Amino acid sequence: MSIRKLNEHEEIEKSDQAKPKEHDLLTFLPFTEKYRPQTLDDVVGHHEIVKSLKHFVKTKSMPNLLFAGSPGIGKTTCAIALAKDLFKENFKGSFLELNASDERGIDVVRGKIKDFARMSSITNVPFKIIFLDEADALTTEAQQALRRTMEIYSSVTRFILSCNYSSKIIEPIQSRCTIFRFRSLKKEDILELVKKIKEKEGINIEENGLELLINISEGDLRKFLNVLQACSMHSKTVTRDLVEKVSGTVSLSGLERLVENINSGKYLESDELVQKYLIEYGLSAEDFIYQLYKYVIIAKIDEKKKMQFIETLGEFHYRITEGSNEQIQLKAMIAKLCLISLND
Repeated sequence: MSIRKLNEHEEIEKSDQAKPKEHDLLTFLPFTEKYRPQTLDDVVGHHEIVKSLKHFVKTKSMPNLLFAGSPGIGKTTCAIALAKDLFKENFKGSFLELNASDERGIDVVRGKIKDFARMSSITNVPFKIIFLDEADALTTEAQQALRRTMEIYSSVTRFILSCNYSSKIIEPIQSRCTIFRFRSLKKEDILELVKKIKEKEGINIEENGLELLINISEGDLRKFLNVLQACSMHSKTVTRDLVEKVSGTVSLSGLERLVENINSGKYLESDELVQKYLIEYGLSAEDFIYQLYKYVIIAKIDEKKKMQFIETLGEFHYRITEGSNEQIQLKAMIAKLCLISLND
């Protein structure tokens, strides 16, 4: 072999070694993408909805769809899995995904959407799919234009609209869609995925840590996976303490101690604890008030006092979201809670 060919051979070997292997790329992927279902069979929970979507795949026929529900519970995942099952290798050419919160004006409806909608399908499926994520962010004018587009190209294009609040979608569009309402995922649905992740990632999740993860995610699988991945980067054993630190969740004992001080009318001690938790857990005032509210709901407090506490928390949360100074409002909130306890 000549010196030139030998050098070329060495360069090829080096370039091959420099290329990241497929399993290396998977290692750096977020859990939300790494464990995103690729087919409807892989979808966690929503059994009745998935059953209907599988029927659409089997018959190669479907109406326009409207997916409504809170974030992170599988609306986008189901739409993409449905399209992949329908179109197989022709997925990319037959499926258009747009985020309406980024492109929410009438121009995008008259441009990208209309151009894609008017083209006939060249696959064995007689239609294409346009998926509009966060469709409730579309302006009223854009929704009116979309309604007309849905009518004109109904023979060659189907629409899937995803939203958090179906009430923000105009009635003419709602009446042209079959509405699927996605509920928050149940504990057993999340546990099904946890088992798979534990095996593949070699993570040990303690029972109390898993319980807290499920509680703070509130059925939002995206949030659950993000916190779990962050914990796994610190340790292969996920404990309750680790989940609290990573997610910025004040411990139950900490909230209990705070409420005990408030019940006793100890303003200075209570205020000191609040400041400590804000610094220690890196919480915003809004997050802290929400966590305190969740604890007050389950705390063993007189019903009348509990109602007064919740009313006060709601009042000061609103003030802060409207732009009032966080420090002043938190101190005023603790003062009012202590006064409620002293006047009880």
